[in-house]
Parts: sequence; C-alpha cells; structure tokens
Amino acid sequence: MSEQQAKRSVRVERPLSTVGITPSRNRGPAVVVGFASDVPRALEHPVLGESHFSVAGVLTVEDDERLLSQYANELNGLLQRSAARVVMVAGPLGRETMRMVSDIAQVHGCRLLAVMPTDVVAGHDPVVLWEGDAPLVQLAEHRRNSLARSLKRAADVLVSLAALLVLSPALAIIAVAIRLDSRGPVLFRHWRVGRGGEGFHCLKFRTMSEDAESRLAADAGLATEYRANGFRIPDDRDPRVTGLGRWLRRTSLDELPQLFNVLFGEMSLVGPRPVVPEELTHFAGSERLLLSVRPGMTGLWAVSGRHRVAYPERADLELGYVRRWSLASDFRILAGTARAVAEYGAAQD
Repeated sequence: MSEQQAKRSVRVERPLSTVGITPSRNRGPAVVVGFASDVPRALEHPVLGESHFSVAGVLTVEDDERLLSQYANELNGLLQRSAARVVMVAGPLGRETMRMVSDIAQVHGCRLLAVMPTDVVAGHDPVVLWEGDAPLVQLAEHRRNSLARSLKRAADVLVSLAALLVLSPALAIIAVAIRLDSRGPVLFRHWRVGRGGEGFHCLKFRTMSEDAESRLAADAGLATEYRANGFRIPDDRDPRVTGLGRWLRRTSLDELPQLFNVLFGEMSLVGPRPVVPEELTHFAGSERLLLSVRPGMTGLWAVSGRHRVAYPERADLELGYVRRWSLASDFRILAGTARAVAEYGAAQD
C-alpha cells in the first residue's frame, strides 16, 4: 500500500461525527436519485430516518443520455420545491448522468452523498462517512466562498473602471477609425445568455458590415458553416468582416467595450465565455451550472487554444472552470491571457 493510500484508509475510519453528520445539526430534507433497482436499498439506509435526513423526493432515472435534460429539469424542480440540502445517489448512474446530478446539486448548494462508491466527478475529493456498518461516500460538499466571490466582484469593478479611464483615448481612436472604415454603428450589441439565464447585450467594436446579421440569415451555406464551426466563421472565409475588423479581431481589441459589461455586472473579467442560446445544447444537463456564474471577458477556454478548441471539448473546459473555481485560478487565467491573445493573432496572420 502506498503512503497516499495509507493516509486515505486512516481517513475512512474516522467517526461519523468528525466529518459533519450529527443528528442535531444536519437533520433535514434529502432527495434520492438512482435507478429503479437501486432506490429501494437507498431508502432503507439508516441515514434516512428520524435521526438524520427525511426523504423529500425520489428521482428514478434510466441509463439514457438522451433524457439528461429531462432529468436535470426534474431534479432542479424537486430541489426548488423541497428546499433539500442533500442529494443522495442510490448507486452507479453512469458518467454523464452523475455529472448532471453533481452539477444540479452544486447549483443549489446541496451536499452530495452516495450509498455506495459511484463515478467520481473530476475536481471533487470523495470522503467516506461511516454510520455503523453502512457507509456513505460524500462526493462533494458545497463550498462556502461568498467572501471570495465578493472579492472577485470588487476586483471586476475596480479593474474595469480603471481600464476604461486609462484606455479612453485608445477607445476613442478605434471608434473614429471604425466610422471612417465602413458604414454602421461603432458598437455591435450581440444578445448572449448571462448569469441565471438572463439575456444581455454583449458589447464589441463592430468588425463586420452593417448588414452582417441579415446576410447570415439569408445565406443558408454561411449559416450552416456558422453553426457547424461552433457558432463562428473563420475571418478569412467570412465575407462580412471588414478590413479593420480583421485587425481588431487578431489583437482582441474588438472586445474592449466588454469592460462596460463587467462594470455593469453583466460579465466578469474571468469566466466562461458568453454563449448564444443555441450553444446551451452543448451543455445538456449542466447548463444551469454554466449560467450560475457571470460570463467572462477571458476564461479557461480562451487561454487553452481559443477557437482551435471546439465543442464538446470547449464545454468540458468551461464547466471545469466553474466546478473548480477559485481566486487563484482567475489570477492564473489573467496571467495567461496576453500570451493566448498573441498566439491567436499570430495564427491569423
């Protein structure tokens, strides 16, 4: 046995009370999720009783990824109606269903328990809790990081305000150049899905012709390539992009107006990149977790290859950021943003 395994085996044998489950402090409603064959055994578990958790609801699932969104909606509704603080997994669910359950539990700030070892969700640290001879496995516990999130928002306001003041001359020069280069407004307002599913206008300097949206809608081939290529078209193949617009995109200067979105609380400096409604299909079952945070001007996807990384890999990166978020991860992403922008610009030349 390795040293790490030895440490973990000692950890497993700790008394139940030392890891936070006590009759007086944790009694409350719980929702059970599992296959029909596993749920009865879970309901007989001694932790579901008068001394611990009461059963607020049961969600029976099948091993069918096509039903992920349906199960996500049902679990979300159960947790909203019951105000449960615990989700108990009755047995193995399969990788994607387990991810969905974990994500919905995290959105509601619920503790996630399992009657038996199940698929381990990346980024979580399983802990075995003992109750007599019937063990539970805690797969995740909601992180109480309200202070860190308050600091993140304060940094967003201070940095975006300072950046807008310092960059105001450059912003004015770019605005004049756009007006001289082509007809149309200086800013492009693209409708995106933000925190909590609220829509907002994501601001960019206009890099396309004034009729870009209508041209996309009227050209079936262009629209098909747009959707097949992750809701974008490479600049060298997009006839709607202006000459100045190509340069602004290569340097990412077109995204500077998003500092206003950050200042107004619609975005953050770091987070998942804002998506259009159609893109949410790539996050099936986990879209609520994606939308539980503000989208960012930069993020893990942006510094991990940007447009070279398409769906479904992009969805994995964005959700991974939310699941493992910390202030330290934001600092690392900010530090890598300049390098990623330079690499993207060089790739477009």
